[in-house]
Amino acid sequence: MEFSAAWWAIVLLSGVLSVVLLVGLYRNGRGLRMLVLATAFAWSAIVVLVFSLTGPGEGWLYVSRHVGPPILIALALAQWPLRWDERIEPRGRQGRLAALAALAVLVLGAGSIALGVTAFPGRLPWIVDPATGHFRPVVYAVVLVVNLVCVAVGLHGVARRGDRSRVEVWALVAGLAWLGDVAFVGMVDDRFGVAYYGSRLMAVLASLIVPASILFDTWRLHQRLTAGAANLEAQVNRLLEAQRIRDHVSAVVSHDMRAPLAGLHGYLELLVDDEGLDEKLVKRMHERSLMLTRRLTLMCEDLLAATTTEHSDLVITPVDLDLSQQLVECASGFPDLDLRIACPRGVHVHADPLRLQQILSNLVRNAQVHGAEPITVDVSPDPRTVTIRVSDAGEGVPEFFIPRLFERYSQGARATTGAGIGLSVVHDLVQAQRGTIRYDLTQPAFIVTLPVGAPAEPPPVGRVLTAPRRRHATI
Repeated sequence: MEFSAAWWAIVLLSGVLSVVLLVGLYRNGRGLRMLVLATAFAWSAIVVLVFSLTGPGEGWLYVSRHVGPPILIALALAQWPLRWDERIEPRGRQGRLAALAALAVLVLGAGSIALGVTAFPGRLPWIVDPATGHFRPVVYAVVLVVNLVCVAVGLHGVARRGDRSRVEVWALVAGLAWLGDVAFVGMVDDRFGVAYYGSRLMAVLASLIVPASILFDTWRLHQRLTAGAANLEAQVNRLLEAQRIRDHVSAVVSHDMRAPLAGLHGYLELLVDDEGLDEKLVKRMHERSLMLTRRLTLMCEDLLAATTTEHSDLVITPVDLDLSQQLVECASGFPDLDLRIACPRGVHVHADPLRLQQILSNLVRNAQVHGAEPITVDVSPDPRTVTIRVSDAGEGVPEFFIPRLFERYSQGARATTGAGIGLSVVHDLVQAQRGTIRYDLTQPAFIVTLPVGAPAEPPPVGRVLTAPRRRHATI
């Protein structure tokens, strides 16, 4: 009796839960099939409720539960015209008519059988043999054939539609469980034998499988939505950070370019307005103008390199260069700086001339802004590489900041100027030319190594070897 009470409760509650979930799916636009499936499980729940409250007419209730719901499940899974699902809106006139039709099916089907076994139990014909307690063969055969046909119709419909909905697949499994229940009932010899418990188990499975699948799909959808929301929030934060960095870089670059442009404008005004200038002064102003122009050019190249390396399309054209000449050209851009260069004669490197000037100028300018004079550039060659050490008389880089030294937009605590792209650009340009760069805390100095000759396999045009990481950028 305890087992029977638990069985009633499980099957009844599962049926009610199935109805609630399927009606919810129908109202959310999953189609008329969900309403038909809800009608099937509502029929089952009504019969089970009456089953648990009445004694007479158990055979008719069993037949009603194993004929009506399987037919409705087969109808829900069968091949329909596509326009039925497209035209019937749950909240429209046709949707209300569909709900009334479902209610009429429940009243005329499950309701009439329930009324018959409760109000007129003696007037219904006997379909169970009183001597054996088994269904009459013709009755059992009809129920079994109906379930077989319903499973076949449902399987055909699901296969033809290509498994459009997981709910439909699990509804087909529920139909198979109903068929298994009927099959086990035909094999019952002992009231508490294997077939008896198999029948009970199939009944529970038929009631549980659909709501369990809907709840599982809902949980998975919730997980995906949660992950999607977290990913969307991360993307928004990245966009906000990118916006902040862009505004910062725009402001800093505008500030850094203003001084060279103002100097150029002043020199040009003097050259235009004062025709009697001393020749040496004119030459000096011309040199200064070239130096300011070169500084602006390298600044623009830094910005371009920062953009192109981030998208992996930096173009490098390395050639054989005399390093001492390159250092002299770099020094010409810092005429008022105490810059000391120690480079043996005849040292050559395999590098892009413009990119090499960017590397050297950024390192010297970084030492000028954040260090102290004198600034020393020391070159030491070996058979395969050339090592360039750039140091100054300042305090050096704090040890805690060294891991972030070459990150894009990172700036040290003492930084007051600059957009924080200089050293990150140097890092990318050095690696793009098969070189290395690091900061030696013991000296302290920036140490760059570049190849002497062309590599056996030149780097592909349009790529950098190491993509920069986005952060906050140089000291």
